[in-house]
Amino acid sequence: MGLINRKKVLKKLANLQLAISLLLLIGVIIAVGTIIEQDQSLAFYKESYPETNPLFGFLTWKTILFFHLNQLYTNWWFFCFILLFASSLLACTFTTQLPSIKTFKLWKFLTKQSQYDRLNTKSKVNLDYYNSVAYNCNEQKYHFFKQKNTGYAYSGLLGRVAPVVVHISIILLLFGSSLNSLGGYNVQEIVPRGEIAHFQNLIKVGNFTNVPQTLSCRINDFWITYTKEFKTDQFYSDLSLLDQDGKELKRKVVFVNEPLLFNNTTIYQTDWDIVGVKARINNDVVFQIPLKRITKGGNRFWFGSLPISNNNRENLTVVSNDLRGKLYLYNTQGKLVTDTEIGSRILVSDNLSVQFSDFITSTGLQIKSDPGIFVTYSSFLLLMVSVYVSFLTYSQIWFLEKKEDLNLGGTSNRAVLFFQNEYRKIIKRSA
Repeated sequence: MGLINRKKVLKKLANLQLAISLLLLIGVIIAVGTIIEQDQSLAFYKESYPETNPLFGFLTWKTILFFHLNQLYTNWWFFCFILLFASSLLACTFTTQLPSIKTFKLWKFLTKQSQYDRLNTKSKVNLDYYNSVAYNCNEQKYHFFKQKNTGYAYSGLLGRVAPVVVHISIILLLFGSSLNSLGGYNVQEIVPRGEIAHFQNLIKVGNFTNVPQTLSCRINDFWITYTKEFKTDQFYSDLSLLDQDGKELKRKVVFVNEPLLFNNTTIYQTDWDIVGVKARINNDVVFQIPLKRITKGGNRFWFGSLPISNNNRENLTVVSNDLRGKLYLYNTQGKLVTDTEIGSRILVSDNLSVQFSDFITSTGLQIKSDPGIFVTYSSFLLLMVSVYVSFLTYSQIWFLEKKEDLNLGGTSNRAVLFFQNEYRKIIKRSA
């Protein structure tokens, strides 16, 4: 009874309608997760989905949090659907596809004339050409077998393996994605140049994530290159990955689309900022002027306040548009007083000179860990291989000896015209 029950369960799991229904359901969940931003802060959902103006007339931040729509990809019931879909694919693979491959590999001899009459492609040649026909089959990469007065040849069995490879690739994709969701993490840090950052500002974390506390990242340097039109071309960060003792494990200059890779940890360059500028007053005191970034119309600039009196009642506004070294000084009425460059000295008043020595920059880093990334990439590779293999045609040719004639007939699962041309070549070379 136990074996019978298992067979019934496997048969139900291998049902095509069940697999399609689960695939559609998973697709709908993923679509909802694409519409509703995932893993954001409570303030974000309150602002984006207010109760006063609900999306679609019902979707508010309370609804999202109650049904956990903000964490769709890490919900237990979502993984249940993934597991059920993977089980359906496995059941179909082991109960239907693998046994069918075994049957395709078996020799299938046709012994009755009526069986040949039902074939779409058939012909008759002189029996003396039997050996020539068998030779031509081998020349066309067919596997030929003979039994008494019958013969059988097949080609392209690998094409029948494609559905199995597709199922395996999908299962690996589901497994790799689940590993990434459950064990991966996403950290974003804004780190000043010369400082050391630990992986603390978690943006996304899985249920079984273990964020390494023994790793840290030092920003050795940061710089930007510009185009001839003075637009940002690329920004770079010279990074050192350190262990818990401060020993350098790896060093690399990263930029957009060129991250630092170390084991399962990937560090991307994402953003940059100017947090201040260093100034020297009267060749003596060096202090830092904090700068605030303002973004307007796709452009951004930084400004800060430079005190020019002892009581801090008189100030100049320092403005910078980029890291090319140009600075502009404005008075309290908003009029441009002068402009200068990093390293140049200017006379602000009779007894006050200022030299801006360097920008204080910070770089934006994204630290990610995807433990299932190798499995996911392997699934894509298998999927591409399966697409290529699926174009291979599975063809069969049968032979039946008569008194003076040899009956031939064949069939193919796809590319019928190509098979018929191949079949005619075998016959013509034999006739």
